[in-house]
Amino acid sequence: MYKDNIDGQYGVLAEHYILGENYEKGAEYSNLAGKKAQKAASFKEAIEFVEKEVFCLVRLTTTDANYRKIIDARARLAGYQLSLTNHVEANKAVAPIANLAEELNYQKRLPLISTTMGTYCDWVKEDYSEGFRYLSKALKISEEIKDKVSLWYANFFLGYNLSICCEFEKGLEYLKKSLDLGKLANHPIPISMAKCGISSFNYTFHGKIDLAYQTSKEAVQMAQESGDIYIKGIACSSYGWSCYCKGLLDEAVDLFLQSLSYCEKTSQLGWGAWTSGILGHVYFDMGKFKKAQECYEKGISTLERTGIYPSWANMWKVSLARSKLLNNDQNIKLSEIFQYYDNINFKAFQGWAAKHVGEVLLNIYDQHTSEAEDWVKKAIEADKRNCTMWSLGFDYAFYAELLRRKEDPAKARKNLSKSIDIFKECGADGWVEKYEKEFAEL
Repeated sequence: MYKDNIDGQYGVLAEHYILGENYEKGAEYSNLAGKKAQKAASFKEAIEFVEKEVFCLVRLTTTDANYRKIIDARARLAGYQLSLTNHVEANKAVAPIANLAEELNYQKRLPLISTTMGTYCDWVKEDYSEGFRYLSKALKISEEIKDKVSLWYANFFLGYNLSICCEFEKGLEYLKKSLDLGKLANHPIPISMAKCGISSFNYTFHGKIDLAYQTSKEAVQMAQESGDIYIKGIACSSYGWSCYCKGLLDEAVDLFLQSLSYCEKTSQLGWGAWTSGILGHVYFDMGKFKKAQECYEKGISTLERTGIYPSWANMWKVSLARSKLLNNDQNIKLSEIFQYYDNINFKAFQGWAAKHVGEVLLNIYDQHTSEAEDWVKKAIEADKRNCTMWSLGFDYAFYAELLRRKEDPAKARKNLSKSIDIFKECGADGWVEKYEKEFAEL
């Protein structure tokens, strides 16, 4: 019946052989079904089939050849989980085989195992030095065995690691290497993904908004060419983030809503949570505080459920309190806000989050203006130290608002002027226009 399209029945055959306890055939067809699902960007289905493949393989004879098949399957499982940015489950996939792969000197899979363990250190434990060590090991082995796919992953995640630690120049070198590898393969998905990484976690935080905008726009074009909804979700998020940084709020909302739709269809956790949180910022700046609150809550829920990116969750919790206050909800515990801030290890967030704490203090009753001023000074110091220039522009704008409330218009104008100059240098045209109008009113 199906001899001409047997690939459509891989899943049925896998289940048939597993029920019949023919585990060798069950593993074979689970493998084929998983690869087919992955090509269709159905990662949840792909993960289910790889788990069945592992179930079968561990029931076969314990030979070195079979051990290698188990390592292959678990590495593939980790790769699928990494594609969903589910770093906890990816690490669970490789933990049982990491030592075995070393003992067998199975070079083929060591890079992906090290990459998985490195990203777990980065995005779950937030131990960036340990993450860098694992990722550097993955890069070294990938180069030795000339595995271009593993080399792409290692360069991409090393660039990511260094960029969010505010080592922007070094991070950009690795991210550009991943872009070059994508171009060498002439494959739109790794090219688009590399451009998203460069734009979202290097250029934007470093304050190179014009470059971020152009690069993320190119990422969307590549994603559209690929026709792959998985990369479309990531690219739309990246482009929306650069639009927000540029001050194009309506465009940012449209792109973020597209991204969330794609991310939900492909079960993309990390980019979906990131998009929810940043959309919360956009709605807040549009004065839509209730919508902002809903976005923060959605992002926090995803992050806490999966155990990934704890610093993002803490950032969104501070931002959530800020939205509640502007939505006339004064039921805020300052001790919790300070604790959330103390648990933000994501270096690129330090100044940005400190400003949000300052905004909470300024808007909770009228008793904390001096404390709010201390926090905005803390934000300015952090953003200067970390060279997170776009965020620094907002620090000065907020400080101007605080000084205006203190009825010190001269100092308010001075700080707002600094904000405008920084946004001009960044290429954040929309924010320049907004604050120039406020300056004229002052």
